[in-house]
Amino acid sequence: MYNVSWDPETGGVLLVDLGEGDASTDVRPVFHEELGLLGFDRYWAYPRCRGPLLWASGRRYYYRGQLVAQANGGGFFERPSLEVHAPGLELEPVDVEGMLARNRRMLEALAYRAVEFIDRVHFERAASFDAVAVAFSGGKDSLVVLDLVQRALPPDEFYVVFSDTTMELKPTYEAVERAKQQFPNLHFVTARADRHAKETWQLFGPPSRIHRWCCTVHKTAPTLLALRQLAGKPGVRALVFDGVRREESLGRFSYLPVDRNARHNQQVNASPVAAWSAAEVWLYTFQRLLPTHSGYRTGLTRVGCAVCPYNSRWSECIVSLAYPEDVRPFVDILLQSNLAAGRSHHEALEYIASGAWQARAGGRDLERGGNRVLVEEGDDFICFSVRGASRNWLEWAPALGAVSREGLHRGRIETSQGVLAFEVVQHGAGLKLVFHGVPANRFLRRDQRAVAHKGAYCVMCRACESECPTGALRFDGAVSIDTQRCVHCGMCLLISDRGCWAAKSLSTSLGGGRMRGAGSYQTFGLRSAWLQLFLQSPNDWWASRALGNRQVDSLRVWLRDAELVEQNSPTELALAMARWRERPLLVWAIVWVNLARNSELVGWYVRELAWGRLYGRQELMDHLPSALRDRTRRNALASLFDLLKSSPLGNEMGLGVLQMKGSAVQAVYKRGWQEPHPVAILYSLYRYAELEGRYGLTVSELEEAPEGPMTLFGVGREQLERILHGLSMRWPRWIIAELMYGLDNIYLDEKRTALEVLSLAHELEQS
Repeated sequence: MYNVSWDPETGGVLLVDLGEGDASTDVRPVFHEELGLLGFDRYWAYPRCRGPLLWASGRRYYYRGQLVAQANGGGFFERPSLEVHAPGLELEPVDVEGMLARNRRMLEALAYRAVEFIDRVHFERAASFDAVAVAFSGGKDSLVVLDLVQRALPPDEFYVVFSDTTMELKPTYEAVERAKQQFPNLHFVTARADRHAKETWQLFGPPSRIHRWCCTVHKTAPTLLALRQLAGKPGVRALVFDGVRREESLGRFSYLPVDRNARHNQQVNASPVAAWSAAEVWLYTFQRLLPTHSGYRTGLTRVGCAVCPYNSRWSECIVSLAYPEDVRPFVDILLQSNLAAGRSHHEALEYIASGAWQARAGGRDLERGGNRVLVEEGDDFICFSVRGASRNWLEWAPALGAVSREGLHRGRIETSQGVLAFEVVQHGAGLKLVFHGVPANRFLRRDQRAVAHKGAYCVMCRACESECPTGALRFDGAVSIDTQRCVHCGMCLLISDRGCWAAKSLSTSLGGGRMRGAGSYQTFGLRSAWLQLFLQSPNDWWASRALGNRQVDSLRVWLRDAELVEQNSPTELALAMARWRERPLLVWAIVWVNLARNSELVGWYVRELAWGRLYGRQELMDHLPSALRDRTRRNALASLFDLLKSSPLGNEMGLGVLQMKGSAVQAVYKRGWQEPHPVAILYSLYRYAELEGRYGLTVSELEEAPEGPMTLFGVGREQLERILHGLSMRWPRWIIAELMYGLDNIYLDEKRTALEVLSLAHELEQS
């Protein structure tokens, strides 16, 4: 909320108005323990005092506003090297009292706004929830939130839940105990998964930036299950105050202060310090004399699991030096996993040290990894070949509907989409599960796949149980679904894109994960100038000297994927677009719709990455198919970035707002098109209808459809319904939307085509 400036007189920092300041907002205090751990005592003299001695921003150390040292390198198996710019210093402690006195007005304003936010959220929403809680990790941010909440709310209005992941550092448990002493009137609860993390790492495979099963299995699910027990209700609705701050990571940049379903479908998270900087958190901590985690004194910038795929090399270095006993069990699992995959001891150590383990995208190298479910589909059947199943799939079948057996190997399931007949054929240790009479319904088949995957992979981690709103799903030595309570909502089947966290973490891509054609763009994107050149001369654009040979080759591929050329001849769509090329946003919207279907790169971006999120460059690299070489991934991202940067699709339409550092792209924010052209919306609906072969749609299905305005443009449901209402009023012969009294039906004229929709653009502009 404020910027930060150095205060040489006190040796501290000052909060200043935005637009001012000469220091980074992510500064942290540095204590004598960190200096001794890293070896600064060889260069500086300093007292072993309780208070801070200087400040750091990242790996750069500042003493009274001057850069005096920098740490470089470091990791699990490597100490950092020190670059000392001012040897021989005699450090004097920061005058904390003087610093706080100069920041008192700013800190009071910060605290007032946060307390008011907590009070307002609680007043407006508490009646809708069965439990209110503070998520307490032992770290500074959650400690500050805990202090703010206890200032705003009576102690009997909320629980304090510590999620013990069993991957914690030893000082974390000490920090929890000190917090209990600091706030003796509060109700502290420890939530813990049934299994220790050392066991789940073996069952699921080590977590990665792509497979973050650990957060659900060891943090959020146990928290919700604990609150369910405290509330005495089978399905608990929870309001959780957390210490999430946007400054902490790119992924948290777009978090909302109040976020419904951010973690679980029955949970709302509120983040009172979402906009606070690290400097503000630390000043508040000093002012309130809060008992901080001792890990910060050794140099950690944030505390959490001892080994985490999101830890920086700096964190890995500090925890290895300061807490080796907490780190060793999980590094050993990583080491053994790599040795089992065929790597030499040296190669395994290098794999871990380089951070390559953090980018694991599948189970190919895992002892328990691999595909246990193969799928064959036809017009009215779906067949699952399952090997090495961990559970009987019939334990999960009631999630689809009422199950009735007809002998040992046959039966029926009554679903909302009709009755499914099934038969099971045993093949040694494997089986074939065949469903007959299956309608061509994407969502029913998705749920059937989830049931098959759960039967094949389920390790009873209880993550699904936390999602069940009625308490019908229970784990007590076996999977149990109470058929009287189950409403077949499917929430337990949507836990991941394979219906099961273990299945998602352990399975592999049968197709090798290749992104066909991405290299054909040759790192170029489709640029506004190139598209304009084509639309001006669609019959002989290729002869222009404005483009080099590689650019022409790239443009030809983009035009083909946008359905603007066949061979080298313009399509009917291209000729139509040439007549209204002065409407660039609509032109690019149509191009985007077509690229999403035909370009595997754009299709991946549209369907695999969520709207409303910021993705860092490395995270995008990790999300690309694992079978692609690093160079291919980099080239694919270069083409995507160039497309977003060199056309209205990016910043102007919000389909990919680029965050730059100089000329380099650091991150992409999938904001969404805030004012979409109604003709583009109608075009995308007709394209989707043509893909499906039916013209009766629903708004609900568009929320998860592979195409359509919500997937393609990031249009929210309420916004889409407003647009649909306007389209129905203006062009009732093209579209009818029934959106009242709980209906969400969309009816398109099956005699018309997506191409014909474009004729409406001129009519709209003439009105």
